[in-house]
Amino acid sequence: MNLTGRPVTVIGAAKSGLAAARGLLGLGARVFVSDLQPLERLQKTLAEAGLGPETGVTCEGGGHTDRALEADFLVLSPGVPTTIPILKKAQEKGIPIHSEIEIAYRLSQGRRLVVTGSNGKTTTTTLLAKFCEKAFPRVFLGGNIGIPMMEFAAQTRPDDVQVLEVSSFQLETISSFTPDIAIITNFYENHLDRYPDYAAYCEAKERIAMNMGPAHWLVLNADQPRMVEVAARARCRVAWFGWNLGDRRPGVTCEDGRFIWVSAAGTREVMCADASIKLIGRHNRENVMAAVAAARLAGAPVAVLEPVLREFGGVEHRLEWVRELDGVTFINDSKGTNCAASIIAMAACRPPMILIAGGRDKGTDLSEWVTAVRTRTKGAVLYGEARERFRSALEGLAPLKMAESFGAAVELAHQWASPGDTVLLSPACSSYDLFPNFEVRGTVFKELVGKLTAKRATRP
Repeated sequence: MNLTGRPVTVIGAAKSGLAAARGLLGLGARVFVSDLQPLERLQKTLAEAGLGPETGVTCEGGGHTDRALEADFLVLSPGVPTTIPILKKAQEKGIPIHSEIEIAYRLSQGRRLVVTGSNGKTTTTTLLAKFCEKAFPRVFLGGNIGIPMMEFAAQTRPDDVQVLEVSSFQLETISSFTPDIAIITNFYENHLDRYPDYAAYCEAKERIAMNMGPAHWLVLNADQPRMVEVAARARCRVAWFGWNLGDRRPGVTCEDGRFIWVSAAGTREVMCADASIKLIGRHNRENVMAAVAAARLAGAPVAVLEPVLREFGGVEHRLEWVRELDGVTFINDSKGTNCAASIIAMAACRPPMILIAGGRDKGTDLSEWVTAVRTRTKGAVLYGEARERFRSALEGLAPLKMAESFGAAVELAHQWASPGDTVLLSPACSSYDLFPNFEVRGTVFKELVGKLTAKRATRP
């Protein structure tokens, strides 16, 4: 891409948008940033990101005007809905709209191993990157995992490997983005505050394979019926992972405490033992299967797998052990931002359990989550914007405590818990009512838990 002197507008000044602006500026583009935050705050944000007025970057705050359309193309931050009026105007004028990962893809070189799905993306992506780091000379990890692809795209070389996590939001506006190997971990209801229905959400995820052809591999979850439909539509080769592969191969499964690679011809190769894994929960075995399958397809030798699994303890904010106090174990699953993820977390943790849940409601069906709360926990502490909806769904089915703040929720759970209990933060909601992201929510939880004192020390 020759961007010298070309006008480009970045819509949204969050992490990906700022990375896109820096990358585009470095390639000689004339960058204009348009964001909803007030102009003064936006100018401060840009200055802190190294995009102050001395760089030539211009901006508008408080909303998107037609000035944003004075561009050869728009770069859309993933958190910005594609339905906003300025984007409709751009489409009417024939101005291309790209995601940050689309532009980064066009600027990068090497192989791309890409992970999407409802749950397990970050754990799978991180583990896959660790496999690759042991097998290949240079590996870049990024995408939706917190390191925008634009941060390293221009540094890549033809023999490099990029391991990327991508969201449905990012996939909405790709056009030429093509993984060499792609994983869809699973489909569960999520982001129904953005998509009209579950089918539309799944279709956004499936866009990961839209440009993949016979030279590429799509790795799918054999335990989810919808994946069979995805495989039937795919124009690339398909591999599988799951507890029940049936006659689908090649793929990875787990049998008799061992992870097994089944080749296209049906031969079976033991990869590593389940006992090697530090990760807790059945869902994390599925994440391991997915990462192992992609690593093998990429050419990583079997010898690198088990040593990595022995050391890999998981990813922060995902079923993360925080502390034991008064015989109570505190677990941080702040990344449990939807009902399906929260159900998985409850299944993975040791009962008796007190659940802390709440945040910004995503509008998903609560029925299966309610069943899990009723059958897996001794009760729930509810907080945040979703508190009243969650109370309506759970009232009379599980003991409840209502918290006026996030800090109060942690304290209530601590006072309620008895020795041998688990206190699990798995909110089943986004964090945006009180926190800028789930990472900050999880960090605050850990700080609050760290400050708790033993109950016996507070008794007179």
